[in-house]
Amino acid sequence: MLTPIVLTALLGAGVPATPDAEEARESAQRELSRPVYQERLSLWARLWTWIQEHIDPSRVVPGAPAWLSVLIVVVAAVVLLAVALLLLRRVTLGRRARVSSQVLFEGDDRDADALTRDADAAAARQDWAAAVVDRFRAIIRSLDERALVEDYPGMTAQEAGTLASHALVDDQGLHASLHQAAVLFDAVRYGRVLSTGQQDEWMRLLAERVASAAPRSSAPQATVGGRGEFL
Repeated sequence: MLTPIVLTALLGAGVPATPDAEEARESAQRELSRPVYQERLSLWARLWTWIQEHIDPSRVVPGAPAWLSVLIVVVAAVVLLAVALLLLRRVTLGRRARVSSQVLFEGDDRDADALTRDADAAAARQDWAAAVVDRFRAIIRSLDERALVEDYPGMTAQEAGTLASHALVDDQGLHASLHQAAVLFDAVRYGRVLSTGQQDEWMRLLAERVASAAPRSSAPQATVGGRGEFL
């Protein structure tokens, strides 16, 4: 028979002791100190913390007031950060600009005459998209064959349009038309526009203008993304 004392001991052995107030406070502090509960510092706060940990602002300008040294450090840090963000933005925009333009030939090795014949055949069956694409390719290929534009792997339509405008004399807005043709090529390849016979006719007339255009005295070979709008 279990005595009251033994029964109480057995029951008490399975019940954890209740922590006192001090233990509860320390436990709560440990829990709240976990990173998940910490508010993320802003970029400026982290920058200021880094400055405080690694730089003694009072020694930046010997003999100057501490507040002036602090101001110089902060201004310099802000300028450096702004420059870094600007460079990052330029790199990002450059990548986006290149992605936004389709690769022109994609391994297509047809010469200008073959591209023109295929464009005419596409127009005859009213496949205006194929006609527009092949006519622009024929324009750039013809300039390559005239040694005015050098084709290279990965060249985009807008890069080709810019190189073509560098190679030819700007007669009656020819440069703007070349940029517009590159934009039209991209729009057709991306499926952003529904090609029409008028667009194919415009591209065909542009090919004739390019064929009769005089080359510049020196045609620089450069890789530059071009922009324009098809009107």
